[in-house]
Amino acid sequence: MRSGLLPSPRRTSTASALRSRCAERNFDGCETIPVKLIVFDFDETLTLMTYLIEEGDSYEVQQQIVRTNFETPWVKGSRISKLKSMLTDLSLDALGQRRALAILTKNSAGAAAVLRLLQASNLAEHFDAIWTMPWRNHMDNAMYQQDGEWKGFDPPVAMDVTNKAELLSQVPSNLEAWLPQLEEDSEHGLKAVAKLTLESILLVDDQRANFQSASGAQIFRYCKVARYDAQYRNIGFVKNMGGIGAHCEEDYNTLKSFVESPSSCKETLQLHCVERYFAGSKLQSPVGLVVFDFDETLTLATFMPDDDNAFLHSLNWQPEELRSAEWTVADLATYNFESPYVGGSRIEKLKHLLSILIGEGAQHRKLAILSWSDVGAVAIVNLLKLVGLAEFFSAVWTRPHSSLACCGAYQKDTEWQSFDPPAGELPDHKADVLHHLISHPAEWFPQLLQPDHDGYESLLQLKPQGVVLVDDERASFQSSHESGAKVLRYCKVARYDEAYRNCGALNQMGGIGAHSDRDYDTLRAFVERPWDFSQDPGAPESPELQPEGANAEALRRIPSISEELRKMPRKKKARSSSSPALRVSPAPGDGLRHQRNNSFSASPTFTFQLDEPEGLDAEFDLVLSES
Repeated sequence: MRSGLLPSPRRTSTASALRSRCAERNFDGCETIPVKLIVFDFDETLTLMTYLIEEGDSYEVQQQIVRTNFETPWVKGSRISKLKSMLTDLSLDALGQRRALAILTKNSAGAAAVLRLLQASNLAEHFDAIWTMPWRNHMDNAMYQQDGEWKGFDPPVAMDVTNKAELLSQVPSNLEAWLPQLEEDSEHGLKAVAKLTLESILLVDDQRANFQSASGAQIFRYCKVARYDAQYRNIGFVKNMGGIGAHCEEDYNTLKSFVESPSSCKETLQLHCVERYFAGSKLQSPVGLVVFDFDETLTLATFMPDDDNAFLHSLNWQPEELRSAEWTVADLATYNFESPYVGGSRIEKLKHLLSILIGEGAQHRKLAILSWSDVGAVAIVNLLKLVGLAEFFSAVWTRPHSSLACCGAYQKDTEWQSFDPPAGELPDHKADVLHHLISHPAEWFPQLLQPDHDGYESLLQLKPQGVVLVDDERASFQSSHESGAKVLRYCKVARYDEAYRNCGALNQMGGIGAHSDRDYDTLRAFVERPWDFSQDPGAPESPELQPEGANAEALRRIPSISEELRKMPRKKKARSSSSPALRVSPAPGDGLRHQRNNSFSASPTFTFQLDEPEGLDAEFDLVLSES
């Protein structure tokens, strides 16, 4: 065994990739403050996907809609019954005192439409209030339950509040305006909730963007519901599905245990590895190629010296040739690669990891980079050269294809050369690119065009299961195009928001090992033995179920709009000559911010630039579903 490495971790659950994850941030008094208010998202948290009941729908249609929204084809038994049991247990603490249960949703149909669906599924009785956001005219923006009767009201939410953490931070100071039954005599016994603090609120949501706001408001206790894409019933392929317990029955007990003892689940920001089930998975095929994303996977956040033309366009560039008015070699290395959250040099840890992943002999592997980047492959290679990481990679590819920047570079005999990787009709999605690579390896690795294949002959026999993709984007692991191509083995890097060095608040940061040295051991173990991280066979495929009596056209999907913002432009504050080169946190009045290159979300739907950030949503991807 290599020194300094932990043994291969063993999975305790084969369905762990699709489980809800609960976490408590660190705060004073965390072990003495109980959970008093549990707030559930609605779409893809209580539901798997959301269709709404409309006035005039027959009973048969209503029951079909309820089944489509709430019942899972992946776990035996009635999910509605399991939800009812869980909600009943959550409503009382160990001393028999009532907790308040509420729903906070961005569903544009409003509180009354959500209530109608809850009543049809017999879940409404378990909730004390339904709140909607953002604030809308001409409808009740909230409803509360008083002695079995639901009443509409408007809570004191500002029209410009669009983040759930921001809204929930306002609730404790004016609780009776959010739970009007506290002002009335009630059989619910909610008086125990009266002394509410933000720390005693738990948010259950499938969108990590809701756990922290741009202003710094944080939800201290939260449960991230797993998301996934699937062929669902008779509807076809559905993206961004969710639902507590949709794939793992343990979700219900996990949430109940967390509510009783939240301090037992401290927040961690570690990567997560998955081997999907595939035909022949029991053969334990080895990994031959590891493909890394670049932005927020190898880097924590990406900063480029865009005033150095040679850096951006010449593969002959060397670090000592840096000509930038705003960046030094040391600053580029630190801002891009070094973590202020963990001791030691992250660059050296990456070098050690990459050398192990390459392996030797029969276990020799190739490493490559596939990045959605507007700066092109040359700039990525040169940034890797700057920190001594370029030598570990055989090729760098960038997408989408561009005539303005070099989109491919490969290493031969320690020298980097440019080339044009395939473009044409190839869909711009990483899963599609990797499937094309497997079928046409020489088009992506020019080394194979050499008479002796230059030591790359193993790639000619590459299978889909022989490729591992390491990425911080959930959307990268299954194509959104018609092909539906999947990455069978992948590693999801944790994402987060932080006030980073002297850059101010940055969203969607990432980086292998940025918060935990265990990332290196986990990734090494996964690449060496991916079958130890196997997903439950067949998940998350759904049988083709036909509507039972109801016309499928009666199902009206309310689209679930992603709440995740695109990555904000990476910026570094200008500093005076007397200012220190690096600071962990921003300092007020520290001069103007200078724009850096933009790192974009890899999701094909998010490909345009924001010149100035207008808001910042948190990124705490505790688990990837995968989606």
